[in-house]
Amino acid sequence: MTSLMPKKRGKLRREEQTLPPNIQRAFIARANNCNWIECAEVAGTTTQNLREWRKHPDADDYIQQAIDLCLEDAHEKFADSAEKMAQELVDIALSPKTRAYAKVTAIDTAFKILNQGVNEKRNRQELAQIREALDQLEGNRAPDVIDVEANG
Repeated sequence: MTSLMPKKRGKLRREEQTLPPNIQRAFIARANNCNWIECAEVAGTTTQNLREWRKHPDADDYIQQAIDLCLEDAHEKFADSAEKMAQELVDIALSPKTRAYAKVTAIDTAFKILNQGVNEKRNRQELAQIREALDQLEGNRAPDVIDVEANG
């Protein structure tokens, strides 16, 4: 049985293809902060060809996913090292061998971190109160209290 639809001849247009593995590697390199010349080398292609692939409908999403993965990896490294870094900061701030200007910076940084933690905790509590009040309003109940302080 033959098809009544004529077959397409030739290669699919770039927009109709999936991103080839070498172009994916180039986009991953871009997400890892390589310039386009380095990305082209990674892909074994030209920068002009990468510019054309950059117009592909999936290119932006693919690059953004690669960036998100890089950020997740970085956050994981920070989280795994947070306790050691905090101890190092304390050691620098309290060491008699540390010069005064470095102590000031270390102490300032430590207090900024503490203050940020306190503010984030307060913001989470206030957000929880707002959500609870909204839930009460949506449930056609009068809210017990909506108290959002304007102080920062």
